[in-house]
Amino acid sequence: MVSIDEAIERANVLVFAVWLDAFRELIAKYGEQLAGKVIVDPTNAVGPDGAGGYRKVIGEQESSGQILAGLLPAGARLVKAFGTLSAPTLSAAAWREPERAVQFYATDDDAAGDLVADLIRADGYEPVRVGGLDQSIRIEMFGDLHEFGALGRAVTKSEALAAV
Repeated sequence: MVSIDEAIERANVLVFAVWLDAFRELIAKYGEQLAGKVIVDPTNAVGPDGAGGYRKVIGEQESSGQILAGLLPAGARLVKAFGTLSAPTLSAAAWREPERAVQFYATDDDAAGDLVADLIRADGYEPVRVGGLDQSIRIEMFGDLHEFGALGRAVTKSEALAAV
């Protein structure tokens, strides 16, 4: 096991699977150390709604992907990915045959997107890019391509391409 400091120093690609506020704190603490890294953002800016569900904790038209990208230092490259499917769906849909389920991603950086697409494939899914970070709201919770949005489930590549 390595410390967060050591992981950030050694890794080229970092996945911060934490709540939005904790992600902001990581950026504030490690700032310039993140320059040159590919940062993967699986966050969904949600919190409990008091009735057993969730609500957005940022504006309805705001995206955590765009917010976090604006906080990163110059040279850090953000890819929004891995936050579209719930844990039970992830485990049930991985390596599905004959057509793999999709993991959506969004980025403004082609090379960073290619790295994350390779991670998605290695995880047993087919990557589908929805566009730049201006489209990341679509794959965040309540977005039209999120499991808990209009899409409502894991989909195949042909279904995903029809929806994108």
